[in-house]
Amino acid sequence: MEETGGPPARIRIAVSGCLLGEEVRYDGGHRQSSYVTGNLGGPFELVSECPEVGIGLGVPRPRIRLEERGGATRLLGSLNEDLTAALDGYTRRAADRFRDAGVAGIVLKSRSPSCGMGDVKVHRDGAVVSEDGTGVFAGGLAEALPRVPRIREGDLEQPALRDHWLTRVFALAEIRELAAGSLEISALYDFHARWKMVLMAHSESTARRLGRSLAGMRDAGAALPGYRDSFLAGLAEPASVGTHKNVLHHLAGHLKKHLQPAARNRLGREIDAFFAREAPLAVPVRSLAKWAARLGVGSLVDQAYLAERPDALGYREDIYPE
Repeated sequence: MEETGGPPARIRIAVSGCLLGEEVRYDGGHRQSSYVTGNLGGPFELVSECPEVGIGLGVPRPRIRLEERGGATRLLGSLNEDLTAALDGYTRRAADRFRDAGVAGIVLKSRSPSCGMGDVKVHRDGAVVSEDGTGVFAGGLAEALPRVPRIREGDLEQPALRDHWLTRVFALAEIRELAAGSLEISALYDFHARWKMVLMAHSESTARRLGRSLAGMRDAGAALPGYRDSFLAGLAEPASVGTHKNVLHHLAGHLKKHLQPAARNRLGREIDAFFAREAPLAVPVRSLAKWAARLGVGSLVDQAYLAERPDALGYREDIYPE
């Protein structure tokens, strides 16, 4: 998405309104997230959404809940009124708005009967029978916008989960930009070359399969839909410190002939420190990017894996947990 004659538009992220500090919760309060407002709010354009207010529930309002009935999970109000159909309809309209706005990521409030993802209490006959339900709004968005990465606000505090979500956001925004242009098969080849190492960290088999399939493609328009879906599905798989280590060593191999032994050894120690969880991923990535730019190594200078991202995001700046 670009504004004619101006700078590129910021990537749009849809966010539960209460996380932005909006007083839309059932108790009239909010659950402002400092990372959402203080970190995401600069690099990204945040789009507020509160589905409960959207279907006409007031502020404050009685609690709503997920209830198991006849083998199905329903959303019920305080008087046992069934709100499921109303929220289903609202979710479809919200998904259309997000699609039209080019939303590339979604942050949802955890444990909410509308927005929670896999962490919501489910009731039956007045008792809690599970605590791994998914809210109606969150579930509907997953069906309507399967390519758009979603994350709970609590998971933004987990470095590996946050970085994975951000990687998928950047990738979705860039492949959409590719599709919006005058697409030539060479542009798709270039995109794959740029993102191959990122994809290798998440799904080596997908990266290799897509590389082979592109080799025989001549029509970019025909190739793009299948490529896009496979690419985004591969990125949805979590990476590990081991797969990142393999990618780092692969990229370092491109510098082997150019670096003096002392610099090579220092880079190797940085990669080992990341693998030992003694340093964040950003440390060896910055070194690789620095040397690629300084030495003009063409195979590395445009790698998405080494791309600089906004400092505010803290992307890859924290040590991943065991």
